[in-house]
Amino acid sequence: MVVAYIFLHLFWFFGINGGSVVGAVFNPILQTLSAENVAFFTTGAGSPHIICQQFQDLFATFGGCGSTLSLVIAMFMVCKSERIKKLSKLALVPGIFGINEPIVFGLPLVLNPAMLIPFMLVPTLNIVISYACMSLGLVPVCSGINIPWTMPVIISGFLATNWAGALLQALLLVMGVFIYIPFIKAMDNEYLKEERESVAKLAKTDEADDIDLDNLSFDDL
Repeated sequence: MVVAYIFLHLFWFFGINGGSVVGAVFNPILQTLSAENVAFFTTGAGSPHIICQQFQDLFATFGGCGSTLSLVIAMFMVCKSERIKKLSKLALVPGIFGINEPIVFGLPLVLNPAMLIPFMLVPTLNIVISYACMSLGLVPVCSGINIPWTMPVIISGFLATNWAGALLQALLLVMGVFIYIPFIKAMDNEYLKEERESVAKLAKTDEADDIDLDNLSFDDL
């Protein structure tokens, strides 16, 4: 799953819908594993699988590819440039429901090397940590019941497992925020510098266009 998600986010980096490309191969496998989880929890047949469709949708990437809900929160916390502040307000509500195109194409994350590391690192850590917690029995395995990927974080974790899953999602969300902060802050500093230079340039242009009537003399005409 980690390998699949590395490719998924690389596709997104180049502007290709990684979920559609990787999901064409990977989702049928995950859905089969989810169906077997349902059978196990209802009849006791077979054995449960940690990796399944709900694991992918609710613990690997919540808030969209790259788990960018953490990024939106980080933008609210540390960014000062008008461009990013306005984008964070626009992206918050869609991000809560797992829709992150405003961030992917508006920030952007596509073809942006400065954000590639956290964009790939956060989902990878989500997968590894969630798998470890479920393998150790700290968090129950997902029941396999179909929960929409648009279900908000924490609520979705509770419905898929129990309070432990909701707590795990909350901790992963906070972890993602701290990972994204230094990267988005560096980007914000660049945008802030550009905005200040633009304002200064505009001010100089306005000064050059001003006509000082006090210095005009009709005697010189």
